[in-house]
Amino acid sequence: MSFLLVVYLARDKSTNRNLNGGCKMIRLKQLDSEYLETVMAFDKLNFPTDFWKAADWKDLMEDERALYYAFLDEENLVANAFIYNWKGEKDYIKIMNISVHPKYRGHGLACKLMNHVRDEMSVIGMKRFCGETRSSNKAMQTVFEKCGYHLDRIEEKYFQNPDESAYKYVLELK
Repeated sequence: MSFLLVVYLARDKSTNRNLNGGCKMIRLKQLDSEYLETVMAFDKLNFPTDFWKAADWKDLMEDERALYYAFLDEENLVANAFIYNWKGEKDYIKIMNISVHPKYRGHGLACKLMNHVRDEMSVIGMKRFCGETRSSNKAMQTVFEKCGYHLDRIEEKYFQNPDESAYKYVLELK
């Protein structure tokens, strides 16, 4: 599965330079285990103190219930949504990981990915989506809320590196 998306980016946020007249063509692609090294490097870039272990990524990338969607600029990863499909067992979609490359933040890519996940999974009958973020991650809290999720609860001392509470979000489709 792959499709093109035109994203209008006025400026590269890290260098403050124009990006090809403000327009970038990126594509959405579902990645598999052959992208493992790229996925792990992207995880470390976005979560330098709390990235996943290589063995965990390997196991999940080979799990048929785990789906990894990414926006690519050529072959460069610019944003990702990693989900786990609990259909038939717990009957919800778990948002495992959402991140956007620092140069591409602030352009709605996380919301576009979250909406893609919602649309793709609702086609197969999934109606409940769950995810969490650190209490300090205001940007991700905003993404969840913009995408229609509601704060379900706060779980104390959920995260480590550093220790932090989790804001647990849920989206229920009718």
